[in-house]
Amino acid sequence: MRDSGGELSPFREPPWNAPLDIEREIECIPASAQVRGMFILPVLQEAKRAKISMQRMRDRYLPFQFYPLREHARLLADTAAAVYPKLPMRQALRKLGRGAPYAFSGSTLGRVLLQAAQGPLEVASALAKGYELTLDPGRAIVEERGPSCVDVSLEEVHYFVDSHHVGAFEGALKFANTRGHVKLHRISAAQAVLRLTW
Repeated sequence: MRDSGGELSPFREPPWNAPLDIEREIECIPASAQVRGMFILPVLQEAKRAKISMQRMRDRYLPFQFYPLREHARLLADTAAAVYPKLPMRQALRKLGRGAPYAFSGSTLGRVLLQAAQGPLEVASALAKGYELTLDPGRAIVEERGPSCVDVSLEEVHYFVDSHHVGAFEGALKFANTRGHVKLHRISAAQAVLRLTW
C-alpha cells in the first residue's frame, strides 16, 4: 500500500481474523503495569448488560484507584469473548474498544477533557491525554498530518494495541460524528502508530 506521496506506507488494516493468543498477551504485560478503575467499570457494566457472570472480578472497583493491567486485560478478553462469541477475538476486542470515548466521557476526568472537544482532531487528542492519566505506564501522542489525518503514537501500551486500541480511536471518530478509518503501524508488542483519516 502506498501513501499519497507514492511511498510504500507502513500503515495496514490490523490482522482482524488472525488467531490471538490471549494467555501469551496477558503474560507479556509487565506485572507492575496498572490502569485506573474508570476503564474497568464500563467493561463490567457491559458484562452485566449481557448477563455474563464474571468469575475473576473483584467485589468493587473505584474509578480513580489503580488496578493491575493484567486483571483489566483478562476482564476485557473474557467480556469480548462472551459478548461477541461469533467474532474472532481481535474483532471482539475492537468492538469493545469503540466504546472507550463514551466510557471515558462518563467519568469526571473524561468529561473535563471531552466536553469542549469538537471535531475528530480534538476528540482524538482528548482521548489520547487520558492515556497518560489512566495508564501506568502508557501514553498516546497525537501528531497532525494534514487537514483530515492524524497519527496517534501509542507508547508503553502493553495490551491489545492491534485491536482494542484501534477500536478506541474508531470510537473517537464516531464520537466526533465523523466517518473515517484507523490503520495500524505495529512497531513492537507495546508500541504502535495509529493513522486516523476522515
